[in-house]
Amino acid sequence: MTKLTNRLLVCTLIFIAASCSNEQKEIAKNTKITFNTPEGFLLEEIYHPSSYEQGSWVALAQGDNNQMFACDQYGKLYQFEIPENGEVLNSQNVIPLELELGEAHGILWAFNSLYVAVNKNWDDDTPDDQENGSGIYRITDNDQDGKLDTVKMLLKLDGNGEHGPHSFTLSPDGKEIYFIAGNHTLIPESVQQNSRIPINWDEDNLFTPYLDARGHANDIKAPGGWITKFNPDGSSWELISAGYRNPFDIAFNSDGELFTYDADMEWDIGMPWYRPTRICHVTSGSEYGWRTGSGKWPAYYPDNLPAVHNLEQGSPTAVLSTAKLNFPSRYKNGLLVMDWSFGTVYFINLIPNGSSYEAKREEFLSGTPLPLTDMIAGNDGNLYFATGGRRLDSHLYRLSYIGSEKMEVAQANSEGSTERNLRKQLEDYHTIVSQKGTELAWEHLDNPDRFIRYAARVALEHQPVDSWLDNYTNETDFRKIIESSIALNHQGEPKLQSLMLKKLLHIPITSLGADLQMDLLRSYSLNFIRMGIPTKKERQEIVTTLNPLFPAPESAISKELAQILLFLEADGITAKLVERLEYHTEQKTVTEGVEMLSKEATLRSEEYGPLIRDVIAKMPPSEAIYYGMLLSNAENGWNDDLRKRYFSWYFDVLGSKGGMSFKAYMENVRQRAISNVPKERRNYFQEISGVYSPSSAVAELPQPIGPGKKYTGENMGDIVWGGLDDYQGNLKDGKRAFAAANCVLCHRMRGEGGAAGPDLTQTHAKFSTFDLMFAIYSPNDEISDQYANTLFHFKYDEKLAGRIKSEAGDSIVIMPNPFNESYTVSIAKSVITKRELSPVSPMPPALLNRLNEQEVVDLFAYIIAGGDEKHKMYTGQK
Repeated sequence: MTKLTNRLLVCTLIFIAASCSNEQKEIAKNTKITFNTPEGFLLEEIYHPSSYEQGSWVALAQGDNNQMFACDQYGKLYQFEIPENGEVLNSQNVIPLELELGEAHGILWAFNSLYVAVNKNWDDDTPDDQENGSGIYRITDNDQDGKLDTVKMLLKLDGNGEHGPHSFTLSPDGKEIYFIAGNHTLIPESVQQNSRIPINWDEDNLFTPYLDARGHANDIKAPGGWITKFNPDGSSWELISAGYRNPFDIAFNSDGELFTYDADMEWDIGMPWYRPTRICHVTSGSEYGWRTGSGKWPAYYPDNLPAVHNLEQGSPTAVLSTAKLNFPSRYKNGLLVMDWSFGTVYFINLIPNGSSYEAKREEFLSGTPLPLTDMIAGNDGNLYFATGGRRLDSHLYRLSYIGSEKMEVAQANSEGSTERNLRKQLEDYHTIVSQKGTELAWEHLDNPDRFIRYAARVALEHQPVDSWLDNYTNETDFRKIIESSIALNHQGEPKLQSLMLKKLLHIPITSLGADLQMDLLRSYSLNFIRMGIPTKKERQEIVTTLNPLFPAPESAISKELAQILLFLEADGITAKLVERLEYHTEQKTVTEGVEMLSKEATLRSEEYGPLIRDVIAKMPPSEAIYYGMLLSNAENGWNDDLRKRYFSWYFDVLGSKGGMSFKAYMENVRQRAISNVPKERRNYFQEISGVYSPSSAVAELPQPIGPGKKYTGENMGDIVWGGLDDYQGNLKDGKRAFAAANCVLCHRMRGEGGAAGPDLTQTHAKFSTFDLMFAIYSPNDEISDQYANTLFHFKYDEKLAGRIKSEAGDSIVIMPNPFNESYTVSIAKSVITKRELSPVSPMPPALLNRLNEQEVVDLFAYIIAGGDEKHKMYTGQK
């Protein structure tokens, strides 16, 4: 019943390791690039690697003098001499290194060596000393003949793909190297042993998060992407920062402060936890709150840090300090950052703000199409950058300033230096255990500067709890109590829970400003997460304190109050949450802090731009979705009226347009909510939300063999592709599974079956296995107008959906249940206030959950074969 559109994943944003088709590559090679270059600058294309079968370059490094290095994403390392201005590279002078090493996302020339971040899956059947998989390597010229000839692995890494090992930068003092990896790269034990972040990290969510409905990163846990530093020979490693999704590069500004550009998850656009790409200030021990699925922390949580600047959608790649570029002085103290998807280089003007920064940005350079991969400052002061990635057409460019504006040497910014120095003084105690560190940290727990406060709290967590527990017990300053409570939640023992709750309850929350109220509420939540459910008396005291405050004027505080009150099962909270749900649905409230790309920027990508424009046109009410998700966890406090209002809400939200996982996420929310409905009432409330059970029509159908399970998009893919690889079933097995899954009730196969949905006999010739799988797994994603139900709105916000059977005179007869066409409802036209196509598919979700894994494989084999026993699926022919 769904419209099976061809949603190929081979060229989605940078979070899936995939390559474009040969046809797409040819198109890219023949497409003229349109550039928008800043005034006064000269852009030269100096090389075209793709023309010489040298791959798609994603990493660049400036060597000594005029030497430069590059790497193909799936191939070799190259070296060459930079041509003079106005000249181009000769392919004969682009020399591949004669080493069994490549496939690097990052390279760096330092200490008379080339450091290489290989991003390549390790082969379990090959000894480590016979391959060069993911890891950090150092290449040197051992015999001093001018050729790099010796490879040494400094650190083996478990992780690969586009969220794998990434890039390097040299420390400001030139003595150490910093390295960054995406969230699919595990932190090695040798790096964790010296960590500036206390390593007792956790997911720290009050309710079980929703994992990505399509399986992305579902098994990736805290702390996500990370940054380490190491000495030249790789004998010493130190973990600096974590909590990122997939930042690709790092750079120090002229003040010696480190920054990165973190990625978004555009499949989540429209969901309340979605956040766009952002510039993060990488301070010692910093945590940026990435957690998989809906578990991502909001930036206002005090146990992580906020971005310096939020951008919009995109795929972050290179980050470069402008300090060493021969550019006009107005560019000297900022960063250039690259977006691969929308072909844009932004200038990030960093403005001191206490011990950190705020930023303003402008578009510096753009092109269509322009898949930007890496950039470096050449020794000549010019900017060199590459395009390509995913085997796309690759180019190397030089951008030089030829205008008349004044150029100056970059200088450290004295503004904010006092605050930065204090923060760094506190950060010294992220590696040192000292009574002096405890005293200094305690002194600054109430500092008005958030980054200093954060550094103080992390310093405290590195000190023994016994060295500051008396301070905590005797403290009266509200902010210090809250900050040290967060530290104690992380580092303390459950036996301290009552002491902590007593301290927190003595803080009059109504006397606090909004930011401190949030910090206090997060302290409560962390206490429950880390130390368990409080006593009945404590729960009641907390509820009595917090219940009158909900809803609050501030959205963030309302949401945190809602979580805590629902967790503690406050009287009346379910009804209050339904009211919030309806209010934000009516207001179409969008979560604060999320900006969408301009139409002009979306036009730079034919592939990704239309999605962004569709979302803007039908923006989901993400604040309402937050409360809808929260209510899916509510077991108590319901009556029929509240449940009817809640489940009818799914029609409202599914009429919106979000990222690729949006509707599948919402179906998972609905299913969790249904599981909290008494069994005898589930069918009724399923129908309220537009989903009908096939139970009334299955008497004559074979029952599944089972046992079934709750399949996710990820494990269903593993089952289907794994099972079809060497399929041994037969037509009879497939036909039985097709009936047991109730497909036969609505779909025809070779003349047999129902007609409520499309005939599936020729589906295998039109759609990929992936498309078939997700059309079954998430039927609301795409609904053909031909098979969609009609949604009728009545007074008092009641709704009913179904297929129109007849329309005559003053009434309309509809069939709400696709499995039972004898069940009809007559509607008087006078009570209808609106009619539209229903955003809820007539095809129920989770139909395959009743089947066992072999039955699922049999079903897909049957559909792919089009019910033909002579198909190669059954004959074994290749």
